[in-house]
Amino acid sequence: MIDVFERQYRAALAVVMLLVLGDRLLVQPYLARLATDAPLINVSGRQRMLSQRLAKAALEFDRGRGAEGGEALGEVRRVLDLWSESHDRLLRGDGRDGRAVREALAALGPSFVAMRDAARRLLDSASADPPDAATAREAVAAILDHEGEYLRRMDRVVGLYEEEARGRIATFRRIGWALAGMTLASLVAIGALIFRPAAKLLRRQVDELARARDELEARVRERTKELEAARERHRSLLEQVSHAGRASTVGEMASALAHELNQPLGAVANYAEGCLIALEKPEPPLEEVRGALRQLRDATLRAGRIIGHVRRFVTRHGPSLEPFRAEAAVNDAIEILRGRLQASGAAVHLDMAPDLPCLVGDPVQIQQVLVNLVGNALDSLAQSQVPNPRLVIRTTRSNPDGVEFEVGDNGEGITPEILSRIFDAYFSTRADGMGMGLAICRTIVEAHQGRFFVESEPGVSTTFRFQIPAAPPDHERADGPHRG
Repeated sequence: MIDVFERQYRAALAVVMLLVLGDRLLVQPYLARLATDAPLINVSGRQRMLSQRLAKAALEFDRGRGAEGGEALGEVRRVLDLWSESHDRLLRGDGRDGRAVREALAALGPSFVAMRDAARRLLDSASADPPDAATAREAVAAILDHEGEYLRRMDRVVGLYEEEARGRIATFRRIGWALAGMTLASLVAIGALIFRPAAKLLRRQVDELARARDELEARVRERTKELEAARERHRSLLEQVSHAGRASTVGEMASALAHELNQPLGAVANYAEGCLIALEKPEPPLEEVRGALRQLRDATLRAGRIIGHVRRFVTRHGPSLEPFRAEAAVNDAIEILRGRLQASGAAVHLDMAPDLPCLVGDPVQIQQVLVNLVGNALDSLAQSQVPNPRLVIRTTRSNPDGVEFEVGDNGEGITPEILSRIFDAYFSTRADGMGMGLAICRTIVEAHQGRFFVESEPGVSTTFRFQIPAAPPDHERADGPHRG
């Protein structure tokens, strides 16, 4: 029985293959040809319009003087180029034009050549020094004389194109009905020869499965005793799972360190390279070198602080608490990314509300969140290649009393499927991404008792927002190093 089904199945596949082949050989060529008919008809219709524009511009030049004549002459030049190019396209065709179309195009040629040559004489005579007014008038007259004949023959070409297109549509309809009939007949045959016998076979197999189920239940009862012995092995497996969990934590910490240390270590390398280049000069700018070395030192210290921060993330410890200002965190993040911001060519719009309340927490961690969000926005703008890239960084007062940070861009946006996973660890849309940035950002914000939001419209914009509550009154300071 199985052999019979196999032969019938192969026969059905052969029929389907024949239908697909018939579609490729009969239907698709007609579809491709029909797709070219409309552009050719449009081009031929456009030729009529261009010839009329050419005659009108030539007549306006003949009547005009001064600036008006110059504008009309420029119109003649522009229309002549478009008209000639379109005529060449009609002559080239696609190799499948009918005989009547080719003959009509050949009959159109003398009128086109006469008008084209007259337009060229008009341009040459008008550009001469001094202009040849008599030749120009003769050229205008020649254009007007041949325009009527050209339009009449062009109408003939358009009509022939439309007639050929209608004939192809009728043939395509007949082929479509034939293939539809063959498809329906094949479906009926497949149902009668394959599906109905297969259904009977399946019913018999279901009965056999019911008997096998009863036998299986008996064997399950026997296996229950074996499962009791497997509990002892389960304890050993639990120990292995615990070891895997510790290994996963180590991997999470390594990925986070690699992700977060990339920026300060890159800054260290850039500052060191700049110092080496400056010191190789005959008269090294020592003050600039000192400034770069100070920046290098700060970047190194920042890397050390990041190691401590990431370690706290992994061990779930809270951030260090100190008062700081929102505008200071934004300015520090912009300073870190200044080179990327300048290289991106994006228009950066800063909108920082005045008199924001003081915040309490770890300013370096909040700075890292901003660096991550701004860096992601720059990556999105670079990938989407929008004509006017724009980056918005905004701070506002949130309710209840606190501060809301916002980073938005007009890049490629995020689809709803990706948006639901955007904060998952190890999930990234970039081939070189580790997928830790946004997961760490949310961890930082939640450790500061804040909330994270993201809004995106694919192909239009993306906005990340997070809110940090204000510091209690006893944390706020009127002066001091953390005022910002």
